[in-house]
Amino acid sequence: MGFPAQRPRRLRRSESLRGLVRETTLAPGDLVYPMFVVPGSKVRQEIRSMPGQFNLSVDEAAAEAQEARALGLPAVILFGIPPVKDAKASGAWDPQGIVQEATRAIKKSAPDMLVIADVCLCEYTDHGHCGVVQGDEILNDATLELLAKTAVSQAKAGADIVAPSDMMDGRVAAIRAALDAAGLPNTPILSYARNSATAAATRWIRRTCARRSRKSPSMSRRGRTW
Repeated sequence: MGFPAQRPRRLRRSESLRGLVRETTLAPGDLVYPMFVVPGSKVRQEIRSMPGQFNLSVDEAAAEAQEARALGLPAVILFGIPPVKDAKASGAWDPQGIVQEATRAIKKSAPDMLVIADVCLCEYTDHGHCGVVQGDEILNDATLELLAKTAVSQAKAGADIVAPSDMMDGRVAAIRAALDAAGLPNTPILSYARNSATAAATRWIRRTCARRSRKSPSMSRRGRTW
């Protein structure tokens, strides 16, 4: 056998060599902790589809964030499950909404914890879809207004980053314009584009957040946004 042209084992001979050429490292500082916030007090209810993960009330979320920060995690991302849902997702942009309240509580308990707020409407609508519904269609531009209002409300409550997870055309531009107009030009918008196994992630988030109403309209596939 001739001498192989490539001998990558040369670079695996010691921990020092492996460390020098390692492409990827993973540490607590690289992680974002997802939290699912629910109404109430002292609520810590296990999520059946995600064993070991919990729906947390605002007080429990604040305590959890404080512990996570002590462990070296730099950020949490908040998904809200409101006490009441309606056709226009008004709980999403309510200044006293569940995510807004959780943001303020986390910033009080762990001031240097970054708070990322998920911007979507499906958790807040009584029909379970991610926007304003008319017939069997999601109204794109009408939904953009609500998404923008939601992002501004979350940022005003103290969210460091807003993260739109809907599927509306033009949402990033609409949110950016609304944040700038509200005097929040330094609030970043986080993309979900790098999610792995997006379909699987969407399924468990929806199961956790979007309790579907019996009156949810039967919608053609093109009218859905998930």
